[in-house]
Amino acid sequence: MIEKIRELLFKIFKKDSFIGKLIDKVFTKEIVTYIFFGVLTTVVNLATFYLFKQLFINIGWNGTLNAVISNGSEGLRKIVELFSEGSDYLDANLIAWVAGVIFAFVTNKLWVFESKSWKVSIAGKEFVGFMGARIFSLVVEMVLMFVLVTLLNLNEFIAKCICGILVVIINYVFSKLIIFKSKKGENS
Repeated sequence: MIEKIRELLFKIFKKDSFIGKLIDKVFTKEIVTYIFFGVLTTVVNLATFYLFKQLFINIGWNGTLNAVISNGSEGLRKIVELFSEGSDYLDANLIAWVAGVIFAFVTNKLWVFESKSWKVSIAGKEFVGFMGARIFSLVVEMVLMFVLVTLLNLNEFIAKCICGILVVIINYVFSKLIIFKSKKGENS
């Protein structure tokens, strides 16, 4: 299907034109499937975030960070002022991240980068690399969420969407260049 769309686009734009060359580079099966499954991963992430955020509101949970800080020293208690509205959104974000990462690993491995091997030496290495990259992007996302929501008073859902754009870029670069970099004969 992607090839048919490419052919149609090349009928509209000459393949050697600037737009034709851009289509040839960007509109590949790998990038299209990454975007498709990235959108689905984002839906999993956002839906999980929303559900847990609503759950936390309904049960009166103010957040792990608030609980830890409120039981700490006076210096830590001053930090509570930053979280007067709660840190439950960070807890919901972490749970959403776990759901998204599990979904993304399977879809990226099987359909985006077509790494079909489940040999422990291959799949294990991919999983460890995938988790390392995702933990890095989680730290970036958590810090950015904190800055956007707590310090800049941006709506949590809007902040989550902004973070998502940056995270998608970071994750693609790590997945493409490091994690699922296939070597001939390795993925059989």
